[in-house]
Amino acid sequence: MLPIMDVSRWQGRINWDKVKASGLVSGVMLRALGNSAKDAPSKPYIDPYFARNYAECQRLGIPCGVYYYCKAVNTAEADAELALLRKVLTGKTVQLPVAVDIEDTYVQAPLDKQTLTDIAAHALGTVERWGFYAMLYTGLYFGETNLYMGGAALKKYDVWLARYPKDKTKTKPEDKPKTDFAFGMWQYTSTAIVPGVIGNVDLSHAYKNYAKIIAKKGLTRLREGA
Repeated sequence: MLPIMDVSRWQGRINWDKVKASGLVSGVMLRALGNSAKDAPSKPYIDPYFARNYAECQRLGIPCGVYYYCKAVNTAEADAELALLRKVLTGKTVQLPVAVDIEDTYVQAPLDKQTLTDIAAHALGTVERWGFYAMLYTGLYFGETNLYMGGAALKKYDVWLARYPKDKTKTKPEDKPKTDFAFGMWQYTSTAIVPGVIGNVDLSHAYKNYAKIIAKKGLTRLREGA
């Protein structure tokens, strides 16, 4: 399976026709929310390129999912972020997971493991109840240091793991990191070049056919009444 690309405002205006024509990616994870808070409290905002990126992926038939940058330090802040995410996802159709990005070294790293794990599980559970395929995004070091990755609260959720190997040749799917927990996607580089995107971009290997799984389970839209 070809890699999955992820993009946000930092990639600017993407030429999606060139991305599609390149044949280098099998899908895209689009950032739905960023967060401007340097310190608490959380200040989520809708990524200014999300609407265009989503529309272009739909136009060209490029499978897409979304992720949002979580800076919540308690469930009340998480609920505020999730309320904005729900607004963004209303009326949208996705073919890939909806990921909760937990990696903030400024406001979240100082929290104790149980507190941050509970916040992550709360956010993931909410996304799942909405009717989407919920996924946790985090870095290997951050996850192992700040979350109970293999614990009961997070074990039921798929993981999208960021880990960039020092040996740049070790980026094949079979070179994935060895961990004490399972993960379904490995973000192996932040310096890839994809036609249509100015500058560097992240790429990930997927170890599951997410589009097929999500379509089969009907996890493509906000569940009515959720």
